[in-house]
Amino acid sequence: MKIEISYQSYPDLLAEFRQHRWIRSYPDRGAMRTDWQSPFISGYNRFFKLCPGLNIHNWNQTFLETFELVEPGLEPMPVMFVFLLEGALHATYRDSVYRQEIWVKPGHALMMFNGLGKQGVWTCPYGLHSRTVEVLIDPQRLVSYLGDGLTPTLARFRQLLSQQADQPYFHVGAITPEMQMVLHQYLHCPYEGVMQRLYLESKAVELIVLKLAQIKAMTQESLSDQVGNRRRLNVQDIERVHLAREILLGDMANPPSLQQLAERVGIGDYKLKQDFRTAFGSTVFGYLRSHRLEHARQLLAAQRMSVSEVARLVGYSSLSKFTAAFKRQFGVLPSACLGKPLNPSR
Repeated sequence: MKIEISYQSYPDLLAEFRQHRWIRSYPDRGAMRTDWQSPFISGYNRFFKLCPGLNIHNWNQTFLETFELVEPGLEPMPVMFVFLLEGALHATYRDSVYRQEIWVKPGHALMMFNGLGKQGVWTCPYGLHSRTVEVLIDPQRLVSYLGDGLTPTLARFRQLLSQQADQPYFHVGAITPEMQMVLHQYLHCPYEGVMQRLYLESKAVELIVLKLAQIKAMTQESLSDQVGNRRRLNVQDIERVHLAREILLGDMANPPSLQQLAERVGIGDYKLKQDFRTAFGSTVFGYLRSHRLEHARQLLAAQRMSVSEVARLVGYSSLSKFTAAFKRQFGVLPSACLGKPLNPSR
């Protein structure tokens, strides 16, 4: 069964779900929380209204039927910064002459501006479990943040926002360790009341800054690639870097050296470094370090091992180095995550 809804009909859908008692909305420590227990969706979302034109929320849900959310493109939507922690995102935007597909894998961040006149269809397939953090900002508010003196790419984006152009804008890149740290801080906000709102507003703006910085960096890298006449990854290149990633994550505690890894996938170490960064937006061992620490955080949350045991299991012989790396990535000491749920219901 496929369920198709539009942004216009979404309030009616919520009203129907409330009538059947499939959803329940209530204030929850500064947020408006909605619990979903319907035949179609199970999970929850928490929505924070921070200040006029700036909101942040997180979703944790499983789709029990295939959903299609239709965006008609009749009016400007907020600019969205979507950080996909689990699941997948797929959308198609089109009109009579324009068509663009957007694919977002877990561990990646999407920035999007819908434009006008382009219909967008977001597909959520049956059985998908999705966990996201999303920052929504009014286009004109973002324009006021951007100011002048921008790079050509950001200046073009600012022009699209100012003119409410019909041309959509999308950018997908890997969630960086810096983004991961801010996302963790948002999900584990230590404050309440006014301090909570100020703290979360700062985190929302910080996530916007980090994503814009990524766009700038990736655009510059793309321009330098064009100057150097370097080609994009072909199918064989993609297969090799994905194999390299599987080898790395298959034994995070005892990974091969860069040269050994390159030999195992059949390319030179320099090419592996370049292709890996192109595919995943990170260095080979920066990617490994990020996944080691995320695995460590999951082990700490389960509280079945001590901090020292977790450090050794993910490949750190020095507890002090593990502690320093963990704090750089998540902003807290490893001991602060012992027994702490990864998806807090706060």
